[in-house]
Amino acid sequence: MRLDNIAKEFGDRVEFLCVYIKEAHPTDGSQSPPNIDDDVLYTQPTNDDERAEVAAACMLRFNFSFPMVLDNMTNEVEGKYKAMPERLYMLDVDGRVTWKCGLGPHLFDPDGFEEAIKALAG
Repeated sequence: MRLDNIAKEFGDRVEFLCVYIKEAHPTDGSQSPPNIDDDVLYTQPTNDDERAEVAAACMLRFNFSFPMVLDNMTNEVEGKYKAMPERLYMLDVDGRVTWKCGLGPHLFDPDGFEEAIKALAG
């Protein structure tokens, strides 16, 4: 996956982290045809353990080389960062957003993310 390649290239200079937020297309909500085709079929988790199970399936599927953490069940991170369904952010050492892409999937921008990292990390 493109993001993992970026993380492997720059991981010695930049810390990468994935935050698993609420399920974008749960089977008990707004399911998407690509999820059906790819057999990504999960109900919306209702507790931390269920969210952790779905996140673990995501980690196994994509085999990220960087860690994943879970948003809490009140969706605090998603609420603050408006990350639904997916979004890339770069934060500085003080936690300030220095770059973000638009909302995925249409405005998800790994190339722009890589360019921002190159500008920061060289």
